Amino acid sequence: MKKMKIIALASAFLLQACATVSTQFYSLDAIAPPKSESNHADKKPLIGVTQITLPTVLERKQIVTRDAHGKLILSEQHQWAGLLKQNMTEVIANDFATVYPHFWFKAYPWSTLGMVDYRMVIDVTQLDITMGKSIVLSANWTLLNEKTHAVIAHDNVVLEQALVEDNYAHVVKAMNQLLAQFAQEVHFSQNFPF
Repeated sequence: MKKMKIIALASAFLLQACATVSTQFYSLDAIAPPKSESNHADKKPLIGVTQITLPTVLERKQIVTRDAHGKLILSEQHQWAGLLKQNMTEVIANDFATVYPHFWFKAYPWSTLGMVDYRMVIDVTQLDITMGKSIVLSANWTLLNEKTHAVIAHDNVVLEQALVEDNYAHVVKAMNQLLAQFAQEVHFSQNFPF
């Protein structure tokens, strides 16, 4: 009987401890806002950034990391506030606008603006977060003429960002820096037929 009371008390304590752990929610943000528009902003070509694709293991609310042995860890206490792929698409579009101020950038969906002139397609093939070590991002990107569907530019970018702190807030900050770096690594303006 005494043993059952101890088990019951231990169970109640564990349930109470689990109930007091609150979930933290995170969102990515562009490093710098787009520069102010010029008087001729309406003449700038419009590039629509399609919703990026992610490895299926990342299409969930939990932040997915890896341990030192490569084992996946899904955190119930640290989650994305919305869809990660949509959040990343919006941040990348804003980062592009900072790097290429002579273009308009709009994250998907852009139907309220009418037709876009060009379409940027980004396929993230790797996004590995190893706590206390680094984030590795690998992505293929393609820029298409929206009317002719001709490929204007295409490349692959592989980046790594060190994680000097072992916490989720630092992971989000490092991801923001990594996406800004990705926008700087994408070079296409010289290929436009103007």
